Amino acid sequence: MKKVLSILGSLIISTACYAEQKTYLLEFAENPPFTLTENGKPGGVAVNIMAKLFEKAKMPYKLEAAPLARGMADAKARDTTCVFPVQRAQSNEADYAWISPIFITTSGLFVHPESKEQFVALVDAKKLKIGALRGSGDAEYLKSFGYNVEEANAQEQNLEKLLSKRIDIWATDVLSAKYFVQKSNNKARAPKEALAFRRSLGSLACNVKMPKADVAKLQNSLDAMIKDGTLEKLTTVNPEIS
Repeated sequence: MKKVLSILGSLIISTACYAEQKTYLLEFAENPPFTLTENGKPGGVAVNIMAKLFEKAKMPYKLEAAPLARGMADAKARDTTCVFPVQRAQSNEADYAWISPIFITTSGLFVHPESKEQFVALVDAKKLKIGALRGSGDAEYLKSFGYNVEEANAQEQNLEKLLSKRIDIWATDVLSAKYFVQKSNNKARAPKEALAFRRSLGSLACNVKMPKADVAKLQNSLDAMIKDGTLEKLTTVNPEIS
C-alpha cells in the first residue's frame, strides 16, 4: 500500500510541475530562409531549430508571426515572450535574456544589377540611401553610424525598392538575398553583392525576466545540439538557396 501511495504521490508531483510550466510565445518575422510561413504553417531553418531546442529542453512553446520590430518590443514587455532570429549585438545585449548562437550570418550590401557603384569599405556607402529590414541588427548598426537607412517591414519590399531604384542599396544577410533572387527566377534582375560588411550571431532573444533556470535549460540544450552536430544539420540550407 505504501508503494502505491508513493507512486501516486510522484505522479501528482510530476503533473503539478508540468502544469506550472510556462508556455513561451516565440514571435518571428518573415525572413526566408530562416523564417517563413508556408500554407499557413511556420517553417524555415530557424523555426526548425526552435522546435528541436524546446523539445530537447522539454519546455512548451507556441509560434506566432509578427513584424520584427513588434516582436522585439513584445519580448521586452512580456515575461513569457521571445523573438527570433535576432542579431545579437553590444547595443541590445542588456535588453534581453539571450540563447545564442543559433547560427552566424554574414550581412552584405546589394546593389541594382545595372549599378556601377563599387565599395572598398562600408564608408563608401555613406551618402547613399540604404534599405534594411525594420528593427534588424543591420538597420540598427548602420543607423548608429549615421547612415541613411530606410526601413521596411518585409525583405520583399526592400528588393522591390532596389530594383525600382527607390533605394541605392539593400543591406541584408547574404542567405536571405540569395533566397529572394532564386525565388524571383529572373537572374538578369538579380541584385549584385557589392560588399560584405559584418558578421553577427543569430539568436533567440527573451524577456529579461525569464527565469534563470529556463535560460540555462535552453542554453544547455543549445550547447548540446552544437556539440553533437544537431545544430549543424539543421542549419544546412537546402540546395534551392545554397
